[in-house]
Amino acid sequence: MYIVRHGQTEWNVQEKFQGQLNSPLTEEGKVKIRKTATELADIEFEAVYTSKLGRTVGTAEIILESNNIEKRKNDNEKLKLQKLSELNEIYFGEWQGMNFKEIFVKYPEEAHNYFYDVKNYCAGNVKGEELKDGLKRFLRGLNKIVYENNGGNILVVTHGTVLELFFNYIENKEAHDLDERKLIGNGEYKVFTYENGKYRMYL
Repeated sequence: MYIVRHGQTEWNVQEKFQGQLNSPLTEEGKVKIRKTATELADIEFEAVYTSKLGRTVGTAEIILESNNIEKRKNDNEKLKLQKLSELNEIYFGEWQGMNFKEIFVKYPEEAHNYFYDVKNYCAGNVKGEELKDGLKRFLRGLNKIVYENNGGNILVVTHGTVLELFFNYIENKEAHDLDERKLIGNGEYKVFTYENGKYRMYL
C-alpha cells in the first residue's frame, strides 16, 4: 500500500487550515507530484484510492498520467480512481479557511493546545472532528481497501493530518501524540504492508 500525501496547494502556502474544504494545487506542488510519479514508475498498481477532496484526486491523476500508468490489470481494463470519504482530512470546523495566525487570535487557548499541548485540545470547542474519531474513520477506509483487494500494490492518496495520526497508530502512539508541525511533506509517500490483521511500515 503506497500512501501519498496530496501535492502542495495554495492554502498550504498561505498556512490555512483546509480540512474538508479544498484549494487548487500549486505549480510547485505539481512538479513535486511528477517527481513522486517518477519514483513510482515501475510499480504496477492494482487499484487507486483517493479521498473525495479535489486535491487528492488531482494528485492521483497526475501520478497516473505522468507514468502513463493508467496501469491495467489486463490489456482491456484501465484503473479507475475510487473515492472514499473515509480518507478525507480531519474536519476542522470553524478553523477551516482560516490561517494559523487568525486562529491564534480568535481561538488562542484551543490553538495553543492543538499546536503545543494536543492532549488538552478539544475539537468540539471549534465544532470540529476529534482526532481519535478521524483516525477511526481513516482506519475504516484502509480496512475497506484491504477487504476489496486480495493483494498487489495499491495507491492511496490522502491528507497530512490523518496520515500523521495513522503513523502514530502504527507505532502504538495515541492520537494526542500528533504534532501538526511535523507532517509528512506534500507529495511524499510511505509504503505499508498488511499481514495478519496488522499494518506495518515497509518504507
